[in-house]
Amino acid sequence: MAAAPRPAEAAPGRLGGLIRPAALAAGILLALAVALAPFFVLFGNSLRPADEFLSDKAGLWPSRLTFDYYAAVLSADSTTLHILLNSLVVTTATTLISVSTGCLVAYALARLRLPFRLSTVIGLTFLIVRFYPKITIAIPYFVLMRDLGLRDTYAAVVIAHVSMTLPVVVWLMLAFFEDFPRQIEQSAMMDGCGLLRRFFVIVLPLTMPAIATAALLTAFFSWNEFLFASAVGPLNARTLPVEISGFITDKGTAWGPMSAMGTIIVLPVMLLALAAQRYLVRGLTAGAVKG
Repeated sequence: MAAAPRPAEAAPGRLGGLIRPAALAAGILLALAVALAPFFVLFGNSLRPADEFLSDKAGLWPSRLTFDYYAAVLSADSTTLHILLNSLVVTTATTLISVSTGCLVAYALARLRLPFRLSTVIGLTFLIVRFYPKITIAIPYFVLMRDLGLRDTYAAVVIAHVSMTLPVVVWLMLAFFEDFPRQIEQSAMMDGCGLLRRFFVIVLPLTMPAIATAALLTAFFSWNEFLFASAVGPLNARTLPVEISGFITDKGTAWGPMSAMGTIIVLPVMLLALAAQRYLVRGLTAGAVKG
């Protein structure tokens, strides 16, 4: 019968078991610090007095706090609430159009029996359209919206955002619809369920985590998009990212109000991400493992 290990022999194993979780926790804390550092500085600058922005002795956190920037940005004379409404309208319309249209296109590509793997070619085309440099078509898009009489309208900004978010929705949902068990749909067909009824009653409810993920990613992109919104909606239809760029002028940069506006832009996205975290995780990992 083997003798029990002495405490001196078991100690290294216990020490290694403690070091690994500690190293993992340290890595997580380091990554969290790197990710949150810009937001910490942004929020601190939104509370920093004006005389500290150009001071060499100013630290990461202001020596005294002021809420004057928030009062100015959210005052009755400011246009922040109107621009916030613009961003909400554009983001909501972009999300609804992109997700509803993208789901229909992706389902059709997943179920149509096209020759020569045309479904894959079309899906890759959507992906390529999403990732080419958007600045290359900013001016042509501006000219197109001007000629159509849509410049500086919600429609122009929404169309631009949909053109960039729809390919992502199609590509994401195509993977989920291709992995969706066809046996479930075949059983519904035997019960007399038509194509549209199968899609809306059976497929969509079972792929809701993926749809929620696509909707959230679309909303995040539309809320933060700047290039096309500034090109076709500079005045009446301008969104929050376009408004925040107005604090940079030829007379200097209004760091305090710009930081306050930046905090206002970030907070809704952070709250939405925290509230929908489980849907994002489920949607991004649901199709990762087959079996």
